[in-house]
Amino acid sequence: MHGIAQKDKTTVLTKAAGYLKTLEAQVSELEEKNNKLEKHIPTYDCEEDVPHQQRRQRAKVQITKAASDEVVNLTVMVMVECDVVELVLRILECLRWMEQVSVMSVDADTYSPQVLLKAIASIKLRIDNDWNQALFHEAMTKAVNDATASRPPLVLTA
Repeated sequence: MHGIAQKDKTTVLTKAAGYLKTLEAQVSELEEKNNKLEKHIPTYDCEEDVPHQQRRQRAKVQITKAASDEVVNLTVMVMVECDVVELVLRILECLRWMEQVSVMSVDADTYSPQVLLKAIASIKLRIDNDWNQALFHEAMTKAVNDATASRPPLVLTA
């Protein structure tokens, strides 16, 4: 009998097809993460276009209201390598002391050291209507800066 038996060939082909489906799913997942990342990276043609304050910025805190007035999305984009768990814990610790705030969901991810954005945390919150967005932003910025303080700030060069 020559080579592999027909039954063995079928098994090999079945396993190979299953492996390819797994790889396709992983590629899809990575493409989705890449698209998510690209949405948050500012594009500049050259360094002169980068605002001066962003050249040494460790992180950016973004607050957006969802369709419901009570739902707020807090997005933190970090431009220095950091422990994303420490980052989220600092933010949650700060939120814990705010009476009008409850956490609905948390999503965080880290990225390759080769890209500008090192980590991102997205936290969906329920906040009572009468809240001071400026003070909230200030508190979140302080929590994020505390979490990233041990890291040197990003310096963009040409």
